[in-house]
Amino acid sequence: MRNITFKMFFLLAALLGYNFAIAQTGAPHTLRGESQVASVSLNWKSPAEPKTMQWHNDTPYNGIDGVSQNGEIPVLYVANRFDKNDLKEYNGSVIDAISFCNYSAVLEVSVLLYENDKVVREQKVNLENLKLKEMQTIKLDEPYTIHDDVELTVAVKFIHGTNVTFVGIMDRVAGVTGKGDLYSYDGKNWKNIVKGNFLVTAHIDAPAAEEPDGYNVYRGDTKVNTALLTEKSATFKDEPKGTYSYSVAAVYGDKEEKSFPLSLTNISVEDVRPIAVDVRAAVNGLNTTLTWKSPILADKTLTWCNGEPDKAMGGTTGTVRKIWAVNAFSGDELASYANHKITAINVMLNSVVTEMWLAIFENGKIVYSQQVPAEEVGKLEADKWLKFSLTTPYEIDPSVELSYGYYVVHAVGLYPGKLDKGPAISGACFISTTAAKPDFNTSSPSWTNIEAASNANWMLSADVEAQGEVTTPVVKDYTVCRDGVEVKTGVTGLTYTEELSPGTYKYTIITNYTDGLSSNASSSASATVELPAEYVRPTFTETTFADGELSLKWDIYADLPLELKHCGEPVAKWGMTNDGKDVDLYVGAEFKKEDLALYADYEITGVNLFLAEEVKELKVVLSSNKKILASKDVTSIKVGETLNIGFDEPVAVPVGASVIVGYYVLFADGKEPITVDAGPRADGGDMLSLDGITWLNCSRVDPTFNYNFVVGAQVRLKGSQKASSTLRKTANAGLQTIAFQSVAASSLSSLQAVTSFGVNGTVATRAAADDKPVVKSYRLYCNGAVLTETEKAEYTATLDYGNYEYAVSAVYSNGWESALSDTYQVEYKQANLAPAPYGLNGTLENKNLTLTWQSPEAANEMSYQDKTSGSKAIGLTRSSGVYGYFAISYDADELADQVGKYITHIKYSLNDVNLQTSSVVVFYDRNLVYEQAVDIKTLKIGENVVRLDKPVQIPAGREVCVGYYVSHDNGVKPNVTDEGPAIDGKGNLLTTDGTSWKTLKSMNKDLDYNWRISAVLQDADKQAVTRAEEAATTYNLYVDGTLLKEGIQATNYVVENAADGSYTVTAVVGGVETAASNAVVVGVPTGLDKVEDNAKVYYDSRLQKVVLPQEGTVYVYSVSGTLAKQVANVQFVDMSDLPVGVYVVRSVLTDGEQMIKVLK
Repeated sequence: MRNITFKMFFLLAALLGYNFAIAQTGAPHTLRGESQVASVSLNWKSPAEPKTMQWHNDTPYNGIDGVSQNGEIPVLYVANRFDKNDLKEYNGSVIDAISFCNYSAVLEVSVLLYENDKVVREQKVNLENLKLKEMQTIKLDEPYTIHDDVELTVAVKFIHGTNVTFVGIMDRVAGVTGKGDLYSYDGKNWKNIVKGNFLVTAHIDAPAAEEPDGYNVYRGDTKVNTALLTEKSATFKDEPKGTYSYSVAAVYGDKEEKSFPLSLTNISVEDVRPIAVDVRAAVNGLNTTLTWKSPILADKTLTWCNGEPDKAMGGTTGTVRKIWAVNAFSGDELASYANHKITAINVMLNSVVTEMWLAIFENGKIVYSQQVPAEEVGKLEADKWLKFSLTTPYEIDPSVELSYGYYVVHAVGLYPGKLDKGPAISGACFISTTAAKPDFNTSSPSWTNIEAASNANWMLSADVEAQGEVTTPVVKDYTVCRDGVEVKTGVTGLTYTEELSPGTYKYTIITNYTDGLSSNASSSASATVELPAEYVRPTFTETTFADGELSLKWDIYADLPLELKHCGEPVAKWGMTNDGKDVDLYVGAEFKKEDLALYADYEITGVNLFLAEEVKELKVVLSSNKKILASKDVTSIKVGETLNIGFDEPVAVPVGASVIVGYYVLFADGKEPITVDAGPRADGGDMLSLDGITWLNCSRVDPTFNYNFVVGAQVRLKGSQKASSTLRKTANAGLQTIAFQSVAASSLSSLQAVTSFGVNGTVATRAAADDKPVVKSYRLYCNGAVLTETEKAEYTATLDYGNYEYAVSAVYSNGWESALSDTYQVEYKQANLAPAPYGLNGTLENKNLTLTWQSPEAANEMSYQDKTSGSKAIGLTRSSGVYGYFAISYDADELADQVGKYITHIKYSLNDVNLQTSSVVVFYDRNLVYEQAVDIKTLKIGENVVRLDKPVQIPAGREVCVGYYVSHDNGVKPNVTDEGPAIDGKGNLLTTDGTSWKTLKSMNKDLDYNWRISAVLQDADKQAVTRAEEAATTYNLYVDGTLLKEGIQATNYVVENAADGSYTVTAVVGGVETAASNAVVVGVPTGLDKVEDNAKVYYDSRLQKVVLPQEGTVYVYSVSGTLAKQVANVQFVDMSDLPVGVYVVRSVLTDGEQMIKVLK
């Protein structure tokens, strides 16, 4: 009967013309999950939600920008990548759209799809109607069908001005490394941001589905949940051991639609073993020493503290002060605490409190809390262990991150959080000053690791009771892994040392147990091995540039280490006695004027030293000629590691004088904080002083002393931006990694006596230096890219106009590359010629070429100023330095008849030239696309005319702003306006940051003026036509850059029997020749007529570059067939240095030749 009724319903609906829809069912998708100690956590998306491919969480948090390379407009690619396994769920599905976060107003956006790094889809985005700071979805013109035999990358390309920030947007969660966090500046070489996933989404074309009644979770074919789930996440504990396929089914009545399965491996609680803790890495030269502590094995007490009370911490903000203090443990650290309960929390306070709560967190959320009654809070005593029994014992779950501790409120000036004497366990103890919420269990503190503020742990512990019989696992040994690869197994101690090449490495420890089971990898420790200072960087010895000719020479000063010192590595500690009173003295190393002879161009930036024990005071000093040249108090004093203390200002190495580099130290009698090397003593390596002015050798106090104090000077070339690296780095892992022996101490009274009487002592000789590394070759860099590698220590070149930055490195025989030298910069600008004759046209008739042009004054200008009015002077004010961009704007419609023309000059008037910097600028759609620095010494009061090194083309469909930038002191009024009225929003724009624009009138309605700014336009080059027209000063006529006729007085000229070529005209005004006009081109080059219409090689007029699809050799010919330029092994050719005209570009590629015609 049901079936008949159903059919009759359809028939009736059809007869009556009703429209109806059948509910669409669908499967859940985007199933994600993990298994942690037999606890499985899953999350998924509803069938009603759009089906997407993404690694991010849809929430914008942070962003990065593109990079301007070689002065070009910045480009940035961001992407999400999916490997073959990731694509199995989507195999055969169709991507019909791509979303991205359109946060900032950029110039261009394209969406792309890559298969195995090859672009298979690229579509430019129409930005006209897109909203900012939101996700935007772009439908693909050509949908893409997914197949799971490739790696698929979904990317977005941004082109933006140098003033635009927050372009590629990411979420806040840890990046899915190599998948969700990819970015690139060229779309080929990808990097990982690590700290987030970029907001890039691929949308799957799938029919809409309705929300299901709920969900069921399956392990294989077995349903896991007992009741229907209504949320889109679930956690199941005590899952069976083994590898299983989990899926989620959407329930529609009595029907289910299952998701794509997710494979997870479950490990039983009995098989999980705790990891090693407090893993740290320390670097000593090329040696990396790894240290760790044994795993936490089940005990009656769970704590990080050592039980020795010391300092304290407290809240520092608000009228009511409060702190949270917790011990934190990962599930891997708690593996041996399965079937255990916390029965009490023990706290030692440093002061009284007014309110107190106990709290236990799982994965950052409070799962247990207990308020200490007010009457008990008033009775709590400081500096004693206080036991707080839990009303309900808490069962430890090794599958979660556990934190336990307390929250207290206290009076201003008190510090209730008691600390032990340390050292801190890495990542173990945290503090927060966030106020608790009225509903305490909903509180969400923001945590800070206390290790950053205090090298200690909380005086905090938990009483733990086992629930039944417990077998404690026994550690057998450890396995050391570097960058995920095992490098050493069977390590029985708690330390491991190896020698490595320079680089950054990530270490983890796996703990192996006697029952044959092993732990997961520990938390990681990173080690950066720096290039030893013996691998000296080159120094430019000769840099000359004139008239386009560059000459560079350099050398390696291998005998000039980047740290002045006499000492080797610290191997022993030394101190002085003073009859029970504190000892204060200066320790140092002397460098004679002979030692410093080669350091005339260097400066001392600071002091390096190494302490073995705690001291009360520390100050670094530089002394010469019985004067202290520089000093710096040290507030953060660390022991067991090299301290690199910089002076506030560098000090030039004294010429013709000795210097003593040292430190003042105050320490308790009997302590031995000063470190020495293994000796023998070098001349000047063991200096002591009572006042920092009068120094003597320690060997004069104790003739048996044959060591050097571990102290040295940081040096660098004058003008360098950062201090050079030290010669060696010593261990950063505490004194347990260096077995210091004591050197017999001297008495302070002996030093005082020797200082008074000047006793002489013997001088030991220094051991011969080790063999120095050998230089194999040099790498010369230009604008950040390798220009050449050569065995010669010199380089010459003929440069085109532009800006260049050179640096050189040394490549040593073992392949290690030194740091870069200081840079040498070249700014090679075209002469700042006046605007050219305007509107050159040509008519070719019977081989006679008739050329006509107009005077420079007739050139088109972009300007809103009233040139007939008077002028006003205006200046901005700020609390510190003043700076800003001042511009005029033309929208796309106003420029429709100027598209293709070039801005060749920018004019701006100044009232005052007391400026710090200035430049001329061009914006497209408020994106800064061109900026050219102006030498402020060339500026004058009145109108300044600046010729652009690279003319900027007027594009179609874009607003164009032109103007200038200045920076100056307060009180200066450099900007000039007319007397108005303003063309508001057009002739009076300004911005201080390049992104937030205002009008002058919006700042003050009385400032109703326009900036005195204009931009000179020049026509694009033209092909000669059959008829001509039209009249200046005198003019010179050129063909292919060669003077053909000079002194022409009319604004027209007939070239009889005109040869093929590019014809340009210049004006001579008052004896000064202007820039060249646009070109008129005659003919097509003989023998070069195979120009292809469908060539993959193309010319980018904006960048003035020919772009190749692959590397090749390029020949550039003028239209007369003359070879103008030849370059090899390139993927683009810069044409900006060639005169305006028509060129034929022949590209010899691996897959054949291509030829195009370029109109420049």
